[in-house]
Amino acid sequence: MGITIVLPAFNEEENIERTIAYTHETLRERFDEFEILIVDDASRDTTGALADRLAERYPEVRVLHNERNLRQGGSLLRGFREARFDLVTHNGMDMPFDVRDLDKMLPLMKEADVVVATRMQRPGYTLYRKFISHINVALMNLLFPLHLHDYSFVQLYRKAVLDAIEVDARSQGFVIPETLVRAHDMGFRIREVPIE
Repeated sequence: MGITIVLPAFNEEENIERTIAYTHETLRERFDEFEILIVDDASRDTTGALADRLAERYPEVRVLHNERNLRQGGSLLRGFREARFDLVTHNGMDMPFDVRDLDKMLPLMKEADVVVATRMQRPGYTLYRKFISHINVALMNLLFPLHLHDYSFVQLYRKAVLDAIEVDARSQGFVIPETLVRAHDMGFRIREVPIE
């Protein structure tokens, strides 16, 4: 079974080469088939050109260039639509998620359609940001029947889930929570796994 990892990129010339090299090596060790889908979000620096060069270097890298800036949420949705493989995940160019942690998520796909990575800690978060994050999770769990510990980190989806869902949100803060709530409402099986 193959996997697509969607990487939105806006002005990421400092991160893109290191991130793609690490992601490529990590996926190659784990999958026979995979693609790294870079969504260049109308970057103003050399991100787009670097992405195209990386696609020439690595046959598993594919690049989409947004004609206008769609922001992270819109770029994620475009990547989800364009993904070619049965499993789909995403990450930031600054790699907040270590792709090796897919090892903890993949076994759960035997009994799930979506696996949600739940952060055990939030390094780099100020006390205020941690407080706001906890309030957001509590509100989501109060308002919706899907009770998760994290709605905005990284998930592993079956492509069929993403194909079945129509998301109205475009803001990064709402795209993933809406996707998860709609998946739950449609009866897809969702599991969580803690990630350090």
